[in-house]
Amino acid sequence: ALRLYEMFMGPLEAVKPWQTSQVSGVVRFRNKVHSLANSASFSDEMDEGTERMLHKTMKKVSEDVDAMAFNTAISALMVFTNHLSKLDKAPKEAVEKLVVMLSPFAPHVAE
Repeated sequence: ALRLYEMFMGPLEAVKPWQTSQVSGVVRFRNKVHSLANSASFSDEMDEGTERMLHKTMKKVSEDVDAMAFNTAISALMVFTNHLSKLDKAPKEAVEKLVVMLSPFAPHVAE
C-alpha cells in the first residue's frame, strides 16, 4: 500500500506533504481490487458501458504511465474499480485487465 500511496500522492517531481490519513484510501482501493479479483462468481458477458469504460481506462493508464503521471493513472483505476464493484457480477475479462493495469503500481496485489 505504501508504494501505491507514494505514486498516488502526485507528480514525482513535486514536493508533497505526507498525510497518514490518506493512506487508508489507498488501502481501501487495494482491498476492493483484491476482493473483486477473488470473487466467487464472475460474468462471462460484458455490457457495452463497462466495455467502453474499460477501453477508456486502458487508454488513460497507458498515456499516463508514458507521461509518468502515475497519480492520474491510479485515479482512473480507482474509478474503474468502483464501477466494477457496483455490478452484480463483474465481467471476468474486465477484472483480469484491471489487475494487469494495476501490476506496475502494486505488483504484490496483482500476483
